Amino acid sequence: MPSIANEQLPGFAAALIRLRGETLGRIAEATGIRTANLSVWLRGKEQVISAKRLIGLLHHLGVEGGRLRTDVLHQWQDRGALDDSRLVLSLLQTNNQPVWLFQDEQPGLIKTRFLLAGDVLIRMKIEPGVDQALDLATVARVDRVITTPTALAGVPIDSLASARNVLLALAEQTAADVGDEELLEGLMFRLTETLGSNVSSAQGWQQLELALRRSLEAGLAPGDIASLLKGHLQNR
Repeated sequence: MPSIANEQLPGFAAALIRLRGETLGRIAEATGIRTANLSVWLRGKEQVISAKRLIGLLHHLGVEGGRLRTDVLHQWQDRGALDDSRLVLSLLQTNNQPVWLFQDEQPGLIKTRFLLAGDVLIRMKIEPGVDQALDLATVARVDRVITTPTALAGVPIDSLASARNVLLALAEQTAADVGDEELLEGLMFRLTETLGSNVSSAQGWQQLELALRRSLEAGLAPGDIASLLKGHLQNR
């Protein structure tokens, strides 16, 4: 991500505060910054806030070292022209990691979307404005859009890992349903990143990939494959 200039920090922080639905009182309690001082600073007026407390403020809002944090599930809500999302997500544009947008086909006024950018996962609730109803693909660089019939509002958000695992499973099901080889390859890459040192060797991983591909081509659903593996582990 590009660095954030000091003069950009108030506007950037204000956008994140709105996206997260934060209140100044709650932020003051979490960071130790006085509400009055924070209010003045957010309006771009000269106000002395120590560097240590600014770092704490950004960390509370989900930013660390000029990057969106990878250890939390970001939960945002935006509407209309998605100006706040556009501002914050512009920081993702120089990230070399692939960006995946998960969307569903569910009816309703408020749409739930997930954006997976490398190790950063964002859950977004989007509400149309009076005169505009944009979606995330229009305000951020997206390498792949994954559309699932499953309601994304039901994806668990109790932890980053559980949300990520469910989304990857939905992507796998989508890839199997439409025979998307490119998406399957992308999933294998992401799983390799996630498992890291738990993968014993490149050859072993290739064998697993081949077995999964053949199973999917034979008509087995991802859930069936998971059940077979679970049964095998229980009988070891």
